[in-house]
Amino acid sequence: MQNCSFKAVSIPFEQIDKLAISGGYSAFFPTKPPPVQLWGEWKERYCSLANTFKPVLDRVHNFEVRDDDVYIVTSTKCGTTWAQEMTWLIMNDFDFDCAKSIDLTIRSPFIEFNGVVPNVPYDTIDAANRLKSPRLLKSHLPAMLLPKAIWTKKPKIIYVFRNPKDAAVSYYHHWRGMVGYKGTKEDFVQSYIDGHVNFNPFWPHVLDFWYMRNSSQIFFTSYERMKFNLPCVIQDICRFLNKTISDTQLDHMIDHLSFEKMKDNPACNHVKEFESMKAAAGREVEEFRFVRRGIVNSHKDELPKGVINKLDEWTYEYLQDLNLNMDDFTSYSKY
Repeated sequence: MQNCSFKAVSIPFEQIDKLAISGGYSAFFPTKPPPVQLWGEWKERYCSLANTFKPVLDRVHNFEVRDDDVYIVTSTKCGTTWAQEMTWLIMNDFDFDCAKSIDLTIRSPFIEFNGVVPNVPYDTIDAANRLKSPRLLKSHLPAMLLPKAIWTKKPKIIYVFRNPKDAAVSYYHHWRGMVGYKGTKEDFVQSYIDGHVNFNPFWPHVLDFWYMRNSSQIFFTSYERMKFNLPCVIQDICRFLNKTISDTQLDHMIDHLSFEKMKDNPACNHVKEFESMKAAAGREVEEFRFVRRGIVNSHKDELPKGVINKLDEWTYEYLQDLNLNMDDFTSYSKY
């Protein structure tokens, strides 16, 4: 990690032993002031990641950004795939045939995926570099770990928030299917609160973009708003990207992006990523769907009351002094 932009501080195994992580895990801190204003003190900001990210982060940070790029940035399990598919179609003249026939991971690469699975036979950063402009790229990294040129060239960023109680439940199922976690939901949620799963802690990730939401570079929206007012979100993203949409195209988008259509669309179910992770694991991995339940407040019938209370207390600790509450994020509209 010499001459890197980030330093890795190992997380003690006893803090993460229940997560079925192998190969080491670290908190990644910036070694110098990031090129973007962060929420809180930058020297105290970190992102928890598997050590497999060590050779990837500087490549991402030095990634060649283009002026007409668009980035989908989210914390994990916050409607990323949904937002990607929506935005790709808006950027590509509503080419539904292409969207159904070419895997979304090819159309819109997950740029740091080689940190998630280092031994896959393809390089997602190289794949992103080969894409024709305008590119749509996905990342779960916090603002401080994104390509540094994003903050000087100022390409558009679409950030999607989701109630962390639902995001944590969805991430639990993801961790079971993709990582092989065998523990309880209660233990996983505690790890989520502690910030010990990839790309966390959650609230600092969100707050960086919340405080940039009025910038012309940032479109901040929520999974909840997409669920309850999808036509409006589609129209708002068209406005943000200076694109037009007809009534017929809007109706087609609403149908294509419905939960049932997304669930059954193999081009959006990350089959390629799932197969890569199965091969990398060297073991059987239970079948898993990226598009799973697709409902708001799914945590209510999946988590015990005591765990929900713990998540509420955690959120209150972060937001009380900021005079913010969950509705501020879930109902926010840029326009």
